[in-house]
Amino acid sequence: MTTFSTPCLAFAVVLLAGFAGGRSVQAAGDARISASAEFFERNVRTVLEKHCVGCHGPEKRKGKLTLHDIGRDFGDDASVQLWERVLEQLEIHEMPPADEPQPGAGSREQVIAWIKDGLTAAGRGYEVNSKLLLPEYGNRVSHELLFNGQITELPYSPSRLWRISPEIYKGRKLQPNVAGGLEAVPLGYSTKNSGIRDFASQEIVGEAEFLSLMTAFEDMITSQLHDRTVLKGKAGKTTEVVSGKATFKAITEASGPPARAAMEAVVTEEFFRTMGRAILPDELKRFTGFMAANIQHAGKDSGLKLGVMAIYLSPEAIYRMELGLGVPDEHGRRMLSPQELAYALSYAISDLPPMQNKVIREALENGKLSTRQDIEKVVRQMIAEDKKGKDGNRRARRFFDQFFEHPKLDGVFKDGARMRGVTGNRATLGSVQKNIAAILQEDRNVVAELLASKRFNMDGGELLKELAEEHAAKLKTLPPEKHAAEERDYEKKLKERAKKLVTEDYRAGILTDPSWLRAFSKCTENDPVHRGKWIQERLLAGSIPAVPIGVDAQIPDNHDKTLRERYAKTEQAECWKCHKLMNPLGMAFESFDDLGRFRTGLHFDTARKVFIDEQPDQIKNLAKAGKLETRPVDATGELRGSGDPALDGPVKDALDLVQRLGKSPRVRQSIIRHAFRFYMGRNEMLSDSKTLIAAERAYVGSGGSFKEVIISFLTSDSFLYRK
Repeated sequence: MTTFSTPCLAFAVVLLAGFAGGRSVQAAGDARISASAEFFERNVRTVLEKHCVGCHGPEKRKGKLTLHDIGRDFGDDASVQLWERVLEQLEIHEMPPADEPQPGAGSREQVIAWIKDGLTAAGRGYEVNSKLLLPEYGNRVSHELLFNGQITELPYSPSRLWRISPEIYKGRKLQPNVAGGLEAVPLGYSTKNSGIRDFASQEIVGEAEFLSLMTAFEDMITSQLHDRTVLKGKAGKTTEVVSGKATFKAITEASGPPARAAMEAVVTEEFFRTMGRAILPDELKRFTGFMAANIQHAGKDSGLKLGVMAIYLSPEAIYRMELGLGVPDEHGRRMLSPQELAYALSYAISDLPPMQNKVIREALENGKLSTRQDIEKVVRQMIAEDKKGKDGNRRARRFFDQFFEHPKLDGVFKDGARMRGVTGNRATLGSVQKNIAAILQEDRNVVAELLASKRFNMDGGELLKELAEEHAAKLKTLPPEKHAAEERDYEKKLKERAKKLVTEDYRAGILTDPSWLRAFSKCTENDPVHRGKWIQERLLAGSIPAVPIGVDAQIPDNHDKTLRERYAKTEQAECWKCHKLMNPLGMAFESFDDLGRFRTGLHFDTARKVFIDEQPDQIKNLAKAGKLETRPVDATGELRGSGDPALDGPVKDALDLVQRLGKSPRVRQSIIRHAFRFYMGRNEMLSDSKTLIAAERAYVGSGGSFKEVIISFLTSDSFLYRK
C-alpha cells in the first residue's frame, strides 16, 4: 500500500520563495530589464515623452507633477517617491488617461519592470513585490498581456507552504460528536472578508495564530476526554449527555496506567484524521512515546491532551507543503511529486485529504499521478464524483460565493420594520445559492447565466410548485395518523404564500438579485460607489486607487434630494477621475431600492420636503392626503472597457447593463482570472499567460463549461510545477 509522506523542509526558505515569482518581463523581450542609461533613454524616456510630458511637463504641470526632467536616479527619497507614484498610475492604467493615446501593453510593461528594478536596487523591492501578493493587487498585472499571447515564458508557481484552510479543518472532523453545540474550526482566514480569501502568501502561522491554534485544540480535545452533560434547546431547560471519544476514554478512564495499545490506537487514529495518511512505524513510536511520557508526568487527562496536540500542531498538520519534489525539467522547474499532487488535487476539489477520496487514493497506489494525461483523467473522475448529491460542486459554489460576495448581506443592518413584507436574508441567500448550484449542474454558458439569466426573477408558479414538492416529501416521512394535520398546515401555508407571491420580469442574473443588492447597500439607501467599484474590479479587471488621505468622502445627507443629486459632489474634478470608473456603473441599479425591491418611482413627501421609503401604508396615506409626489427613477449609466466596442456606451438601466456584461469577453476573462486565484491560492503572474489563455479556450470551446475551466487549471503548468 502506498503511504502519504511529505517532508518538512526549512520554513523560512520556502516562505521567502513565495516572493520570488513576482513578474515576467518577456513582454520587453529581455530576460531582465537593464537599468542602463541607454535602456532608459531608448525605452523609458520615449514612453514618458510621447504619453506623459504633455500634461506633466514645463508648460503644463497637472497635479503639480513634472516628468520632462525626471532622471533614472533612485538614490534619494524624493526620486523614489516620484517613481512610486508613476508606477502606481501605470499599473492601474490611470496614466495616460483613457481618452488619450495609450502605449502598447509591451511598452507599458517595459517601463513598469524598469521602475520595479530601480526600486528594488533602492531597497524597496520587498515592499513592491509583497504588494503584488495581496488579493487586492491582483488586477495590477496587465490584462492585455495575460490574454494576447505575447508572453512566451512557461508557467509555474513558487514553491510554498500553504496554511490549512478552515474548510479543510472541518473536513478532518476533529470533533466527530458535536451534539449540543457547533463544530469548532480552530482558525479563520487572515485575509480581509471580501473576495477570494485563501491565499498561500497570506495564510501563514505566526506567534498569534499558533497560540490561537493551541487554545482551540486544547478546548476541542478536552471536550472529548469524558462524557459531558450539556443544556439542550433554546430555553436550556433540558439536558443531554454527549459522549466522549471512545479511544480517549480508554486512556482517561483506565483503572490503572493506560495500555500501550490504547495509546497507539489514539495516535494512529488522530494522525490519520489530521494528516490524511497512514502513520509510519517510526512516527508511531515517536508520538506514542511522547504521549506515554506526558501521561506519566502529568496524568492521564493532561498527558493525553499534550500527546494529541503534538500531532495537531506538527508542520504537516498545519501546512500544505507544495515544494516541487518531483522530476526537474530543463527550465528550472520541478513537478509536484505524486504525493504532493494527491493532496493538491484533493484539496482543490473536495477539501478532504486524499486518503478519504477513493479516486485519488487509487490513482496514487497505482502510480497514475505522474503524467499530465493521467492527472487529467483523475481530475475528470473526481469532478464527476464531486457533482453528485445535494452538496455537489462544493468548491465551485464557494468560489462564486466569494466572488460575488452576496453572503455578506447579513453584515448590512436593515431595520426590522422596513423588512416587513420583504423576504428575509436567509431565504434570499438560499434562493440565489440554489440558482448558482443549478447553473453549475447544467454547466452551459455559466458566465452569461450567472450575470444575465432570467431565472433570478421570482416566479410565483414555481414557488408554489416547490411548496407542493416539499409537502409531498414530508408526507412520506410522517406516519399516516399525522397526514391530516400536515394537510391542514399545507393548505394554510398555501393560502398565505399565494397572497404574497408575484411573478417578476425585471431581474436578470445575480447583480439584480436582492442578495447582491443588499450586500452592496448601506443601512437605508443604495451604495452606487461600491456597486460600481465591484463591477470595475471583478468584472472589468480594473483597479481603483485608494481614497487619498485627507479627502472627505462623505456624501451630503440631504433628504430633499435624490441619491443621484447628492452624489453630484463626486463629479468635482479631484473626485471624478476615480468616481467616473464607478458611479456610471453603480447608478444603473437605482431601479432597485436598498432592500432589492424593484421601483419605478421615488416618493416625495411634499409637506415635509423629503423623499420617503417604500412603505405601502405611508405612501397610501400621503397620497390620500394629497401630499405625495412621485418622481421618475433615473437608472441610466454607462459601460466602458467591456472589451467589445459594440457593448460599450450608455445603458438605460441595470437590466441593460447586466445583459451587456454577460456578453463581454473581458468579463469572461476577468472571472477566469479570479477563478485562477481561487484554485491556485495566489495572484496571477505574467508567466501564467499560457494557463489563462488555455482556460478561456477550454471555456469557449465547451460551450461555457466552468468544469472545463477547473480541469484546465488543475492540469496546467501553473498548478503542476514549482520553481
